[in-house]
Amino acid sequence: GKYYCFYNDAAPGTVLKVTDNVSGKSVYAKVLDAIPDIRQNAGLAVVLSNAAAEELGAGGENKFDCVVTYVK
Repeated sequence: GKYYCFYNDAAPGTVLKVTDNVSGKSVYAKVLDAIPDIRQNAGLAVVLSNAAAEELGAGGENKFDCVVTYVK
């Protein structure tokens, strides 16, 4: 599938590998833009699309522990 995210430390179009530390599952997500500056996003490192979160097994959770790496 195609997955998308918001991330502050990468340019739009960058592909990131996001790995859930609990399940060990990973997805590759394309950065659309920076994380929107709204209250619900305060303190978040990455905001994933619903499809990406569900693929990681974190679809019902608001926050989860993950590792973000750049894909070359």
